Amino acid sequence: MAQIKGKKQKRVKPELPGGFRDYGPADAIQRSKMIQTIRKTFEDFGFDPIETSAVERTEVLTGGEKESGKIIFNVKGSQEKKGDSSLRFDLTVPLARFISANPEIPKPFKRYQIGSVWRGESPQAGRYREFMQADVDIVGATSVEADAEIIAVFYNVLKNLGVSDFRIKMNSRKILNGIPAYAKLKNEKLFDALRIIDKKDKIGSDAVQKELEKEFGKKVSEKIIEFIKNPQAARNTGIVNEGLSDLEAIFSTARGLGVEESRMEIDYSIVRGLGYYTGFVFEIVFPAVLGIGSIVAGGRYDNLVLQFTGKKLPAVGASLGVDRLYAALEKLGVLKKKRTTVRALLMNLSPQLREKYIELLRDLRAANINTSFYLGDDKAFQAQLAYAVKMEIGYVIIYGENEKAKGMFALKNLVTREQREVSREELIKILRGS
Repeated sequence: MAQIKGKKQKRVKPELPGGFRDYGPADAIQRSKMIQTIRKTFEDFGFDPIETSAVERTEVLTGGEKESGKIIFNVKGSQEKKGDSSLRFDLTVPLARFISANPEIPKPFKRYQIGSVWRGESPQAGRYREFMQADVDIVGATSVEADAEIIAVFYNVLKNLGVSDFRIKMNSRKILNGIPAYAKLKNEKLFDALRIIDKKDKIGSDAVQKELEKEFGKKVSEKIIEFIKNPQAARNTGIVNEGLSDLEAIFSTARGLGVEESRMEIDYSIVRGLGYYTGFVFEIVFPAVLGIGSIVAGGRYDNLVLQFTGKKLPAVGASLGVDRLYAALEKLGVLKKKRTTVRALLMNLSPQLREKYIELLRDLRAANINTSFYLGDDKAFQAQLAYAVKMEIGYVIIYGENEKAKGMFALKNLVTREQREVSREELIKILRGS
């Protein structure tokens, strides 16, 4: 063990804090491919990328409210007072700041952002304190076509990732705003009711009804449950009628955009953020993966820049939890993980052939073939072959004195175990898959 001034160096446990995780090569490769598919789909739908700082002024993130600070990671810089800056906890608040700071951006503005966020919450299945989100938003559009496009883009993301079983559950906060009039509930108590209704997926319908009875009494709770089951009964209420009409139009438009009707369902218990959404809301869940929550969630929020400009600006969008999606796909067993991106390993068999190896590496990489050169100290043939097998590399290229004399290369397929002698041109052609 290393010595420092005659004392033993203290060993530090190589542990992460709770709620954080590493991704080794096999996971990082698969995750990177997943993100590439998400990004490509976003751009197929005409969304452009933006990048915002990981650190924001705390006042920007909280809107000046101390309660919001409970989940925030504060950052102390060398020139700042403690708490002046914090790590972002989502990608929507930074979007609102960005839009407010750049009012000249043409509207509607279709943006996407993929990046890490940080929350000081208790870790759960598929939920971490540092995690990646993939967001799309349409700012400056009030139409149901904009709402439907958000559904369609995430439907296509999941289809492009090979997910076959998911449900898009949608509702409207306009509909839920009809609860007080129907159930004879004070308007200021609506959020209390919605907070309980929002627990349905976690505690079940019966437990929700019991909590409502405890909070509001039997008669009112029965009317709330009755409304959630059939809000059409209150269709004579203007706001409810508007919400139902919006949902019907969004459903129809999404279907026209190619979303399978069997994937969509109206669920009047979907609530989402209590003080956040103003209209259409939705979640995407995987029925076969229990206890992991929604994979995608979002909706319409027309108060996007209110805290910065004092004016409303219509917006609709949603967020995909990349780490939660990855955890769900792991549980479903659909990920095909690879230990490496290397296509071929060039064996290092002779110091005298160093220049030939370097020349071949240059040619293979110029041909866009992911090629690695064996850099280990053990130059034995079997050691290098064992390394390639353990790394799950598809091919090894063998070039020793015998191959040099023949003017050929030996190429071994480590999947089929087939080995053949090939020319330089044939080698490149095979490894390029053409």
